[in-house]
Amino acid sequence: MSYPAEVTAALKSELLCIADSNWVLGHWYVNCMLNGRELTDFTSMAGIAEEKLGHARALFRFMEEHYGLAEHQLEFARSAAGIHSMALLDAPPENWADFIVTLHLADQALWRFSATLRTGDFAPVANLITRFGEEAYFHQLCIDGWLKALDDGERHDLAAALPARLPPVLKWFDGPDPDPLLEAGIRTEPLPQALEQLKADIRRLIESVPELSDEVLELTGSPAESAAWDAERRRPRGSALPPRLWESMVPTSEEAKLARRPLAVSVDDNIDLFGKVKKDETEPQF
Repeated sequence: MSYPAEVTAALKSELLCIADSNWVLGHWYVNCMLNGRELTDFTSMAGIAEEKLGHARALFRFMEEHYGLAEHQLEFARSAAGIHSMALLDAPPENWADFIVTLHLADQALWRFSATLRTGDFAPVANLITRFGEEAYFHQLCIDGWLKALDDGERHDLAAALPARLPPVLKWFDGPDPDPLLEAGIRTEPLPQALEQLKADIRRLIESVPELSDEVLELTGSPAESAAWDAERRRPRGSALPPRLWESMVPTSEEAKLARRPLAVSVDDNIDLFGKVKKDETEPQF
């Protein structure tokens, strides 16, 4: 099925918003994994990180094929200023409660946003989103468990963190009106409706934590206003991922770049550490 150029461009931007947010969120888990409280925290975070990065890379591979982009371009050939991730994830967590509530907000927002494409007419995207949702369900179970396990002091930390974390995640749902993807049948749920569902999710969290005030609940009323908003990347215009976060995702040292390059490329380097010719091991060995 072919779509007008406007629809094709809009879909590309939206898929990058989903893929890049999963990509950054996966690295949140990687970077904070050692802060877990129990062994089960480490194993859960490792598993979720793997799946979040897998969601990002599945979308990258699909987009490179569908849009005729160079292989691995989306992961290795962009700059921090070209990433479409939600601004919620730019600032690092200040404590355990801030980490957990940000995971909760990002995960819920990603699902509500992605699910608007789940029953659309474009089957390849609908099928990918459906698979992501099956895995994200278990991610949220882990996050809910971490939220319930917060002690009194940590709930106070959550109450202090939420007012800063809420506005950017609500703003992420701002979109064009009319919506070209909705009109084309690729999106079957309007973004304002998805946002209302997200607000209901957040209100349930707020109401479950006695330390959260009515003023925090009022923050779910409307997204933060922004005079300079990049609708294509769904983040403040001119913004980029912070350098330390970007370095953790795509290291710039020569050794790290070699280690992270795709296998199909890196085998051509034939790095010889022992004076022997390395054979090509790209094929499975049994």
